[in-house]
Amino acid sequence: MQSSIIKIAVSILLFLLIGCKSSIEATDYFGQNYPDSIPIIFAPGIVSMEGRLEHGISFTPDTRELAFGVLNKDNFNGEIFYSKKISTKWTEPSVFEPLRNKSVYLPYFSPDGTSILYAQSKVEKENVYTDIWMLEKINGAWSSPKLVPAPISSSSREANASMTYNGTMYFSSTRRCDGKKDCYTADLFCSKLNNNQYQSASVIPELISPNDEESVFISPKEDYIVFCRYTGEETGVDLYISYRDINDKWTEPRIADSTINSTDWDRRPFVSIDNNFLFFTRLKIEASGIAESDIYWVNTGKLFKPFVYHPLSDIKLQQGKHFEIFVPHDYFKNIDSSRLIYSVNVGQSEWIKFDSEQMKISGVASAKGDYEITLTATDRFANRTNHKLKLIVD
Repeated sequence: MQSSIIKIAVSILLFLLIGCKSSIEATDYFGQNYPDSIPIIFAPGIVSMEGRLEHGISFTPDTRELAFGVLNKDNFNGEIFYSKKISTKWTEPSVFEPLRNKSVYLPYFSPDGTSILYAQSKVEKENVYTDIWMLEKINGAWSSPKLVPAPISSSSREANASMTYNGTMYFSSTRRCDGKKDCYTADLFCSKLNNNQYQSASVIPELISPNDEESVFISPKEDYIVFCRYTGEETGVDLYISYRDINDKWTEPRIADSTINSTDWDRRPFVSIDNNFLFFTRLKIEASGIAESDIYWVNTGKLFKPFVYHPLSDIKLQQGKHFEIFVPHDYFKNIDSSRLIYSVNVGQSEWIKFDSEQMKISGVASAKGDYEITLTATDRFANRTNHKLKLIVD
């Protein structure tokens, strides 16, 4: 009897392991071997071709369609290339027929895969001046392109747009420069969909800086945002990430890990629907102009790090009295790991104790004053984030 039970348990375990393996193997990114924590060129010689300027790639959530941009270095015209997986084989990437002979850039599939957002050059203006357009798939066929009207598109330059599950659109725009002399700075905006209409567009104040913010990717759940920001002549453009906290505020943007960013221009981010892979464009610029532009990809082990989601405010204590402070289990969060290890550094305040099992800080305040303790969360990739909590003893 016991032997039979063991055999059944082993069979179930093998079934689960085989099922998990099949699920992982079914996620096919153009037949490429998965990258590690160091970015590598995506599909070299097929998508990323030497001497051709590729930029910005996007996959449908079922990973059976992809689209990416190709830039003409002479006049900065843009084309969008497309490929589809039929049965078990991908078609050779070619110009996307619905947008042939148009100057178009930066395709982003919607989270349900039924539409594509992209930028298109304005009529009778230089190619760098673009609006946001959309293509919808109806009964399995792509419809005619449509301009996404105000408040998304405007008389300013809208460089790209990305969408959430509920239809909220995030995009970059230079509209805050309207009427200002010699101003070309782009900022990030969002607009919510209500009754099939986009409401007024609002700049995202937490993400504003004196420099350009562009190339925005919003997660379908709207819990994180990846974008690029100009950081200086030495490093050019780098990727940044921000998270939404418990109060629906965006956290202070963090520059992506140094394993991802480089001294070249790193921009045009896209994250796979399972949050496992980051795709981005690396642009090499030399004195003579653009030398190369390729699409890279990397796993997200060094992109996502613990972030402060549900912090505690300053806490007042009374001298000589025992206290207990329960730290919220969601004080920190992580996009790709639900389990975090918490620790507390109390510095010289030996009267402060931390119980990681109960998530409890306790002790007896021995002297008046202000004290800072540091809470740390560590994820499965050994990424750490610190946050200070202030204790005020009266």
